[in-house]
Amino acid sequence: MSSVTGSGPEELVGVGDESLALSFSELVFSDVSRIRPGTASWLRVLVRIPFEPSVPASILLRAQQCLHRAGRRRLAGALRTLGNRWVGADFGAGMVVGPGLLLAHPVGVTMGFGARVGSGVTFAGGVVLAARYYDADEAVRHGGEQSFPVVGDGVTLGAHAVLVGGVHVGRNATVGANSVVLSDVPDDTVVLGVPARRVGKREPTS
Repeated sequence: MSSVTGSGPEELVGVGDESLALSFSELVFSDVSRIRPGTASWLRVLVRIPFEPSVPASILLRAQQCLHRAGRRRLAGALRTLGNRWVGADFGAGMVVGPGLLLAHPVGVTMGFGARVGSGVTFAGGVVLAARYYDADEAVRHGGEQSFPVVGDGVTLGAHAVLVGGVHVGRNATVGANSVVLSDVPDDTVVLGVPARRVGKREPTS
């Protein structure tokens, strides 16, 4: 699995890349297995759609992801509006998300098109992975391109946590509810507040 441990671009490139080798079905099944552990199948997925909002959210996100990487970017972008209307989530086509994503409460979740998310990550409701600037032209005026958050493997993002710009959250970290992350978060660290500050540690994962 990929890990976010440093701050250089070369250390961020691979986050979420496990997803590139997986099919649409494999990605959806990996997410559903986070909701209900066990062997996933399309029958199991379909049965869960009326009862688990995270399931249709996962289907839409993975469809966008797979269409975008196949070069069908307009269709991937069109699904963004469907996601807004169906599950109240806004996924920008172009994000890279590793397997085993848990969207516990997808309403209000927003991922910018350049976001990178590792494997086994948990999103509570209202989490936002935002660009530094709302307007791409403004980013150019400030001397660069848009930058988006990078979230390492096993991270938990609490309700309404907001990650802004090119920050990266290290492996197995936790961002508390209503926190605003404006700087990097090391591995196994718990942060909370506005702006988010370290308040504790988690036991490292193997």
